[in-house]
Amino acid sequence: MKYSRKILFGERIKYLKQLIHEIAERYDYYIEAVGVDETHVHVFAGAHPAISPAKLIQVVKSITARELFKKYPEIKQFLWGGALWAIGYYVRTVSDGPLDHVIKKYVDEQNQVIKSTRKKKYQLKLVP
Repeated sequence: MKYSRKILFGERIKYLKQLIHEIAERYDYYIEAVGVDETHVHVFAGAHPAISPAKLIQVVKSITARELFKKYPEIKQFLWGGALWAIGYYVRTVSDGPLDHVIKKYVDEQNQVIKSTRKKKYQLKLVP
């Protein structure tokens, strides 16, 4: 989220997750997990090797922003310059195996950890 404004909560989170899954179905991506809290989104996804990570992210960001603004126009007033998403993103490739399971669990638990304690940050720890 641009400038970490706390605009994703309640029904907005449910709607965003639904959108991400619909986009994945439409574009033949696959979603392993989606974790959302008030200020950021984690998506554990994959696509055909011909689809670059940048293209996948561009599609997801542009469609989710357009649809969220359409359904919740009031969120624009909390954003600088009217942009929902920040320019950057983080991509990491993983293969099937233990790392795959650890990352999926981390993404799945994002919203639950934020709800359980606001002060504690969940950290990804890799164990050999």
